[in-house]
Amino acid sequence: MPTMACIDCGAVLIEAPSWQAMLVKMMPHYLEAHHDVIAGHSDHPKGAWMERFMAAYEAAEHSVE
Repeated sequence: MPTMACIDCGAVLIEAPSWQAMLVKMMPHYLEAHHDVIAGHSDHPKGAWMERFMAAYEAAEHSVE
């Protein structure tokens, strides 16, 4: 099962069977530690975070194979 750290701070390590489940499991951490990312108040263009997340999840998925 893929395991990945928070892509913004690395402070949490989460395991989930799908990217959707990973996103749900990471949400409490993001609400607490990275609310600016969730609220869209960061300096990154909209959608850039999701692109980074998907790349990190795909890398985690391939490391399990």
